[in-house]
Amino acid sequence: MKFLIIGDEQKNRRLMAFGLADDQTELTSVTSPDDIGRLFAPADFHAAVLDWEMRSHSAPKILSILRQVAPSLPVIVTTATAHGAVDARKEGAAEALLKPLEIDGLREKLKRYAGRVPESTRAAVVKNDGPGGLDTLQPDYSSQNPVMQRMLDVAWRVAPTDATMLILGENGTGKTALAAEVHRKSTRAQLPFVTVNCPCLQPQLLESELFGHVKGSFTGAVSDAMGKVAAAEGGTLFLDEIGELPLEIQPKLLRLLHDREYERLGEHKPRRANIRVIAATNRDLKAEVKAGKFREDLFYRLNVITIEVLPLRQRPEDVAVCAENFLRGVAKSLKRPFRGFTLPAREALESYSWPGNLRELRNAVERAAILCEGDLLDVNDFADLTARSDGPTPQVGDFVSLSTLIEEHIRQVVERAGSLEHAARVLGIDRSTLYRRRKRTEARISDYHPAVAQAQPA
Repeated sequence: MKFLIIGDEQKNRRLMAFGLADDQTELTSVTSPDDIGRLFAPADFHAAVLDWEMRSHSAPKILSILRQVAPSLPVIVTTATAHGAVDARKEGAAEALLKPLEIDGLREKLKRYAGRVPESTRAAVVKNDGPGGLDTLQPDYSSQNPVMQRMLDVAWRVAPTDATMLILGENGTGKTALAAEVHRKSTRAQLPFVTVNCPCLQPQLLESELFGHVKGSFTGAVSDAMGKVAAAEGGTLFLDEIGELPLEIQPKLLRLLHDREYERLGEHKPRRANIRVIAATNRDLKAEVKAGKFREDLFYRLNVITIEVLPLRQRPEDVAVCAENFLRGVAKSLKRPFRGFTLPAREALESYSWPGNLRELRNAVERAAILCEGDLLDVNDFADLTARSDGPTPQVGDFVSLSTLIEEHIRQVVERAGSLEHAARVLGIDRSTLYRRRKRTEARISDYHPAVAQAQPA
């Protein structure tokens, strides 16, 4: 962690350095605008601490210089008056702390910025992004579909604000990548984008990951942990699959959204959070509220701006564009030139229903590019895809058997549901019946919901 200390009182600088110094912290002290100009790379610090009552130099002028040479550098101002704190925030300070300072409090503030990637490091990360990174394989956020165009227009208009956003969509539609793109277009773009995967942990561990804990608060808590909320300070907290959030944690998230306050596990001192919250789910939250599995007040807190991402089968006109974008990313990672797709390959891509959505399309393009011997991807390079393709998705009124429609309906419900129990509840059948249908259709459902393939009947 690299922090910059700016002030003209030597005693204060020494006390601050003594209180903050440890094996993981590198402190640099300067006393004037000229010293800042001589720094090799001011943008490479994680944060700066500026004394607002400097006697020999103008603190507002120094803050202005920092905004020019390192616009993304968070600056924490220390000031003796509330009026000074207001002025500092108006001039662009990230935070303002009143004197006399509590060193422990300042240390906690600085640690929140430790996860920020300095500008030169961020550039290197983007430059060296691998085949799984957002830059090489993220979906192209343009669409020929009118509904998607309206959705994206709303997302980009809301992005610069701090409004809470709820993103709805099936698995694999790119909800996480869309949330990251909203963050990039926001005023918080230079600060952290932190993801919490709600279904992946037990309630207590999830609460600890989200809000943090103090040493000894539960078995295995051998040291303090700041949590994802603190790590996202100043930036965006993305709650992936919010529909899976346990009921016992939901009131605490509601408090965070309503009051911007939270407490770490084992601690009774409330903490403030300056974050923007974006949530995503593949569940029908209104149905979850009616079923008593999701708090109604939390739903309305999250449902300020709702964006619904359409599955690929509902916007086939976008398949070719997304495939070409993925192919460009794969070509970069493989360091191989590709000219694109043959007409039969393009037709095969556009006629397939893509139950796994963008994730399945990305994997298919990557696999075909790796196996392709030439520079033009042909339909034969997608042999696995074409073997599984059953043509257009059957619709009500089509000349197909009733059993085909039932199978397709079950497949789509399982694909969109968060779990087998949820799918069985929506379908109005018990879980064992759903398993039997799965066996009868030779495990086709497992292609669309990987958890099904690993589950066993109760």
